[in-house]
Amino acid sequence: MLKKLLTWSLLLGAIWPHTARGFDPVRVDQAKLTKHCPKCDLSEADLAEEDLRGANLQGAFLTGVDLENADLRQADLRRADLSLSFFWGSNSEVGLRANAGGANLRGANLQGADLEEANMTGADLEGADLSGANLFGANLQSANLRGTKLTTADLSQANLCNAVMPDGNRNRTGCRP
Repeated sequence: MLKKLLTWSLLLGAIWPHTARGFDPVRVDQAKLTKHCPKCDLSEADLAEEDLRGANLQGAFLTGVDLENADLRQADLRRADLSLSFFWGSNSEVGLRANAGGANLRGANLQGADLEEANMTGADLEGADLSGANLFGANLQSANLRGTKLTTADLSQANLCNAVMPDGNRNRTGCRP
């Protein structure tokens, strides 16, 4: 019996760190210093005011991260989970030409963010706040915008082909005939 209990304890101890969500200070430092932290778990970390230009955060867990006034220009955020993250201000250049294709941005606060020409193909922006955001020329093809706030957002020249709009309807803007 004791042997079984010890085996289960060791097994649970080996699995637990991989299933728990929460940032590791070493990974946060790695992201800040090297700007290379793909698939890192940075959930709920404070990255406010950080210079993350060109950072490789592909597939990273950035759930609930404070990115206020962070500079994410040309960052690679493909398949990253940025749900419930806070981007207010962000030098008015959050994600400028960033690659956020397939990213989970559910409920993210992107008010006033400059996402000009950002690649957000297939991104999940359900319930996100993009009020006043600059999405000029952004690629939102097949993105999920259901319930997203787009008040005064600039969608000029944005590719919205097959994007699910806030009302649930599919958009055809940018689709080839």
